[in-house]
Amino acid sequence: MQDMRFFQHFLQYSFPHHPLGNDGIWTHEVPCLSYKYEFLMHSILGLAASELIASDASLTEAAMAHRLKSIQAIKRKLAASNSGITYAEGNALIATCFALTFQSIVLEDGMCEYMAFIRGVIIIVIQMLKADVNFMFKHLLNQDQGDLLKPHIDKVTLPEGMFEWKAGALASLAGIKSLCVGDDLKMKYLQMTEDMANGLDEGSPYKAYKAMSDHYSWWIMLPHDDFARIVDPSDQAFTLLAANWIAIKQIMAVITEVEKEWSQKQNDKDNVDEGMGRWLRYLNRQVDPDFTRYNQWPMWVQAQLEKDPCFFGKASRAGKPIERSCVGYAKLIS
Repeated sequence: MQDMRFFQHFLQYSFPHHPLGNDGIWTHEVPCLSYKYEFLMHSILGLAASELIASDASLTEAAMAHRLKSIQAIKRKLAASNSGITYAEGNALIATCFALTFQSIVLEDGMCEYMAFIRGVIIIVIQMLKADVNFMFKHLLNQDQGDLLKPHIDKVTLPEGMFEWKAGALASLAGIKSLCVGDDLKMKYLQMTEDMANGLDEGSPYKAYKAMSDHYSWWIMLPHDDFARIVDPSDQAFTLLAANWIAIKQIMAVITEVEKEWSQKQNDKDNVDEGMGRWLRYLNRQVDPDFTRYNQWPMWVQAQLEKDPCFFGKASRAGKPIERSCVGYAKLIS
């Protein structure tokens, strides 16, 4: 009965909104595939269970058990595979990686696994392309999604506080530059994160979204050893870079929320999820006392979110709130 509850919650509230425009795939084709592939079934049950933890903490064990079973089943499948990838198997693996990716957002220490599973999607996509196998999902590639979103994101009105938030982000990144100089990988991470902040432009908010997409594309395609370095918790410079990256994603809320408007799934009104804000809290705790002075701005962002989880997702002009439209924030409430 518990798993049926999770399954129903997934269909109604929990299915991923990525890739964009695939609600029907998530609510029809994916459930059908899940009965054939154990790794997919456990991934969607685990995702739903994790989202329900906010209202029922006793579900934590079940959520993590399903996640572990899904990951173990994927490993068994890949170890036993000695033939080419099929349409059903490839798309089931893609769906599983997306479900595990979205479950990672619900986990406080889930950032590294989130990044790893996104890289997993790309590996499977490449295998399917080589095998000339069709995709069940549309808009799988970043460019496809960018083309869909650009005209809508460029209509978004940025909050009045954005100039101050942007300045804080850039000052924070400038402050940690000395920890990155001499290391090409750290300098690249710094530069791409700066590009996100610099892109927060009233004239074209899409610049920030494009810079964020480029940031993703960069680490998705990193060689394994370089990727292992950027998620190494023992390297304080990379921890600080990650905290700033996630903090900038928080101040971009009015832009990134446009993605969710493409989904027709119902909102779980009983649960306002803090999303990647929980990662920021976790990352800030990983900063050693000797490096805290470099992390003041991400800590400030965390403090605002703790006071109001929607702080950066509101927009106003001249003290008047701007009405939320289907593509972000569009017009003043009269």
